[in-house]
Amino acid sequence: MRKTQSIAIGGMLTALAAVIMLVSNLVPSGMYTFPAAAGIIVYIISVCSGRSYSWVSFVVLSVLSMILCADKQAPLCFILFLGYYPLIKELLETIRLKIVVYILKVLIFNTAAAAVYLLLKFVFLVPDEEYVIFGVNLPLVFLLLLNIIFLLYDFALTLFFKKYKKKIYEIVTKFNKKF
Repeated sequence: MRKTQSIAIGGMLTALAAVIMLVSNLVPSGMYTFPAAAGIIVYIISVCSGRSYSWVSFVVLSVLSMILCADKQAPLCFILFLGYYPLIKELLETIRLKIVVYILKVLIFNTAAAAVYLLLKFVFLVPDEEYVIFGVNLPLVFLLLLNIIFLLYDFALTLFFKKYKKKIYEIVTKFNKKF
């Protein structure tokens, strides 16, 4: 693919991801869904245009979503984990030992979750009492549930990556060769 085509495809997909992030303003319950979809588009940019274009797209989307989104939770989810994880996932899966891969994935996820917690506690000054209900420390329970959801998300991404490379990418490259 020529460099101009890579730039054009990367720019159009970045614009699509920006629109998806903006939809999170209209649908507040999509705080995790829309950033995850935008992260998948960043992965598609990596496949179509190259890894360097996808990282540039991630940075551009991070800045745009922080500026344009009224509710900052969706952009923070995108910036702190969902935006770059599909790119890192592909790199991690080149490691041969699967147990090491899963340990690294869970470690990266838990680091991002801890960063969110620390941001809420020290930047947004959410008091400690907000995290305890009936004597149960909710961040720990929530973290356990999020780890289970993360493993399901990782599995879904694996299935999507395989299907995308096998079916959709072939169609896109055949169509692109005509032009």
